[in-house]
Amino acid sequence: MVEIQCPCGRVIRSAKEYKLVFLRRGALEIDILCPNEFCHLKELGYIQFDVSSDGEIKFKRARFYSPFVTWNASRLGFDVASRVLKEHIKVIVREIVDWSKIKNEMLRRGD
Repeated sequence: MVEIQCPCGRVIRSAKEYKLVFLRRGALEIDILCPNEFCHLKELGYIQFDVSSDGEIKFKRARFYSPFVTWNASRLGFDVASRVLKEHIKVIVREIVDWSKIKNEMLRRGD
């Protein structure tokens, strides 16, 4: 299995290791954080979504930031890093984010 690494040195073996934080409610964004709480980068990427007029959550986009991608591309080669990071994003969006919890939080706050 190919291991992703944060520039801080933390090895990330699974998409389930990232920390997700929903701080930017107004921007409709979830931050993807390094699992190392002492990481100098902290944020490795983001997930953006929209809320329809009927309150449904619609996934918009998810990306890792270029320093994280470039670090892994230089270690693993662009094709391998790109493939693994895309898979991590898919798992995060499809399996890890609790979209019903996000929807309930948005409804509760009246956003």
